[in-house]
Amino acid sequence: MQTVDFQELQQTPFRPSVVRSALEGLLADSPGACGFDSLAVEARSPLPASWLSRYSFAIVRRGYLVRQRSDRAGRITAVDAVGPGCSFPLEPPNGSGAETHISGYAVTRALVCLCDQETLEHGLLEGGSTALQVHQLDSAAITRMERLADARGRPGAASKVAALLCTLCDTLHPGEHGDNSVPGEFLQRDFASLLSIRHESVCRAMRDFGKSGLISKSGDRIHLTDRERLQSL
Repeated sequence: MQTVDFQELQQTPFRPSVVRSALEGLLADSPGACGFDSLAVEARSPLPASWLSRYSFAIVRRGYLVRQRSDRAGRITAVDAVGPGCSFPLEPPNGSGAETHISGYAVTRALVCLCDQETLEHGLLEGGSTALQVHQLDSAAITRMERLADARGRPGAASKVAALLCTLCDTLHPGEHGDNSVPGEFLQRDFASLLSIRHESVCRAMRDFGKSGLISKSGDRIHLTDRERLQSL
């Protein structure tokens, strides 16, 4: 079995854009230069908070990590397991009322190559605006799937449905400032399918939400009239 010297590895130049044949714009003109910082995290340790505030994109170099999504109530759902060569999108803590953010922890001792948002966008723009737009769409898709996974992982049907309504409200029209509503074209059977629960359970939860004043229906929209309470369920 080969022994891995993590200190030596951390000091070794690493060019993920060459290894992965991607993100070539993150390389500087000088030999060996790279837009990534290579940092270590110990086994079973959470990702440092400084990573989340400084970086927006990471590639795992050694070891394994688990990605988690936590909500404002402190509930945490594991949404992904990441190994060598896999990307690990990060989201900075948001104090403006964002419902969830990404964190994680190391399963084994790991080395991770991290890149800040400005450098990442500059590198992607080397391939034209299309490359940046594709990255942004891909990031939005990952966020959407993680939040759906988080909704399915909630305890109890009412909590699952509440989380799903908030997710659909935020992700169906990204970039738009909506009116806290979900399109009425989504049937309760669609909600049940997304959550992998019984249709009757969704009907019961929606009926209770309506009686409690948490949601209302008008025209072709389902309005989240008391989102704060929905998010706390």
